[in-house]
Amino acid sequence: MRTLTIESNGRIEKTAIYINGEQIAGIKELFLNLDEDGTFDAVIQYEGNDKIIYNKALFSDYLEQIKTREPSFDDDEARELQQLTVESDGEIENTIVFINEEVVEGLVNILVHIKAGIANEKSGFMGLFKGKQTLAEGTTFKAEATFRNDDDTLETERIFS
Repeated sequence: MRTLTIESNGRIEKTAIYINGEQIAGIKELFLNLDEDGTFDAVIQYEGNDKIIYNKALFSDYLEQIKTREPSFDDDEARELQQLTVESDGEIENTIVFINEEVVEGLVNILVHIKAGIANEKSGFMGLFKGKQTLAEGTTFKAEATFRNDDDTLETERIFS
């Protein structure tokens, strides 16, 4: 089982991604689409320590040459952020989703797409924490969860706000 955790306030410059408790650097794009019908799309693109760009299945592939870094937020800053955690082995049946450390009930679909186009930095959106980079065209930050209500209606909410 691998654990993905995203801490954010909904803005790319206030976002940190952790895999198995270690903050990851060099991420170019993260896409996660899970739904109750069995869809399980979880892909990460990152620049490795060897400067090669990797595209991997987030929960099932070996993440070779992945860069880690010191946490971007201290405990006080982290408490002000929302937290999404997904534990999985790559199979929808073996996946648990938490929001702010509570298991999510009634979840129908979750969609997270984070992609940074950075005008003057090549190390991915985590490079935003190092100086005065500007976001380029093509930056995406979408994180939504759809829930089934007791009356069988569906409701979609932003995860980070």
